[in-house]
Amino acid sequence: MREPILTWSEGERLDGMLHLPGPGRWPCVITAHGLFSAKASDKFLLLAARLTEAGFACLRFDFRGCGESGGEIKDTTVGGRINDLKVVVASLRDHQALDGHLFLMGSSLGGYVALCVTAEQPEVKATALWATPAHMRDLVDRKDALQAHGLGAPFFREIAQGSFIEAPTGVPRCLIIHGERDELIPCSHAQALYERAKEPKALEILPGADHRLTDPEHREQAIHLTTAWFKRHL
Repeated sequence: MREPILTWSEGERLDGMLHLPGPGRWPCVITAHGLFSAKASDKFLLLAARLTEAGFACLRFDFRGCGESGGEIKDTTVGGRINDLKVVVASLRDHQALDGHLFLMGSSLGGYVALCVTAEQPEVKATALWATPAHMRDLVDRKDALQAHGLGAPFFREIAQGSFIEAPTGVPRCLIIHGERDELIPCSHAQALYERAKEPKALEILPGADHRLTDPEHREQAIHLTTAWFKRHL
């Protein structure tokens, strides 16, 4: 079962798709994609399928400037994406097919955003972070490449101002999954996130895995670990 979900953030449409295991009321996992990704990523489609098999609803959505949502990528900021995710969380609180148990899963920058939202919203039951940075400082060194992909001045201005430059500390119930051979975000970021998190917490380094978990075995392993983590915190 699928249900389109549309909501609005700062005047722009957020396009989402809610996957449901069937009739009834279900705990829900909200996914947050990476900087230049979208909800239609094969990784998120597979995750949604596995989660519904396990008895979870799953919402995939596009941040502003990505996929089918409104806005432009040149206007993207971390603060803007945090606001987008907060809007999505709020839109699902009273959904008739959900039982009120909300979980967040984020990949790369989406994990960073999910962690920031979880720090402010204690009703989030647990969070899973895949290939997530512990800070934004390294992105300054990649400014030219990121701008070539359409990222605009607001993103780098936010970093220069020191806004959202460090991941929050003291957040409990975090699962951190990272590829040993992540070519974009070193494993040291995962270790830093783990050290800053509050118990209960878990760190899983996947041997040989890259940033996008392109190997199907690595993807399935990450999905299995994530599903088990969320079940633990129901």
